[in-house]
Amino acid sequence: MKSRPPALAPLLLLLFLFIQCVLYSLPPPEHLTARQLLENLEKKEFKGAVMDLNFDNVDPNHIFQRFESISGLDFVVDPKIEGVRKFTFKGIEWDKALHMVLLNLELDLELDNGVLRVRKSQPRSSRISMFLLIGVLSSILLVLLVLAFMYGVKKRAKAKQLDNKYPLPEDRVEEIKKSLAYLFEVEKIYRDPILSLNVLADRLSVPSHQLSWIINNKMGKTFSNLINHYRIEEVKKRLADSKDQKRSILEIAYSAGFNTKSSFNKTFKTLTGKTPRYYRSRNCSRAT
Repeated sequence: MKSRPPALAPLLLLLFLFIQCVLYSLPPPEHLTARQLLENLEKKEFKGAVMDLNFDNVDPNHIFQRFESISGLDFVVDPKIEGVRKFTFKGIEWDKALHMVLLNLELDLELDNGVLRVRKSQPRSSRISMFLLIGVLSSILLVLLVLAFMYGVKKRAKAKQLDNKYPLPEDRVEEIKKSLAYLFEVEKIYRDPILSLNVLADRLSVPSHQLSWIINNKMGKTFSNLINHYRIEEVKKRLADSKDQKRSILEIAYSAGFNTKSSFNKTFKTLTGKTPRYYRSRNCSRAT
């Protein structure tokens, strides 16, 4: 008798069922988020599903639409990216294929509100040039700031040195003091709200540092104290004058040269020890 060959069909069926069980027991491929994809591309660690991809003379929009369907992510291609391309990939992770497409087309991916925007890469040489330019401009700005600071320090030191010297003969000093008295007491120059040391020096034909020295060392005042003294004295007289009772305190202060209510009130209290309203109520009643 001839021996019967073993039945292969049951064995093949069992093998097929075993393979199916193994495949179904494997975990599904990891679904990449947009951020994970960018990190993988940066590290060149590709975890996408292995597949064959063929792009035959298609434009970039069609290429990234295919990657959208594979990954479930949203790609937006810059309209400036044009032309047709041809790529063929066999047995390769899809994110690795994406990486190779980006390199070949010189493109970058950027995450913007959950959307992956595809833009033209900036050439490395341009980036280096930009960084160098920023560095050079920053260095120039720093040098300019240092020079400006040194110039300011030097200028202040020179002005202080000039102020500490006695720059004029005594008779010239007395002449300038008399001219100052005339400007303040007769012309009432202090009523100008924007009066400055330079303006006053020009009126007297004296360098500002010399005038400052005379006011500080020969009159025992600062420029600010000098003009505020005359302004407050005028305000005091007019607050006590019954002819000015219908005028507001602030109106009188402005006409005397003050340009803000706060500076007037502070200066008046400092020089008199009283508020303007209190001073008027006490002194006007006495005058009447």
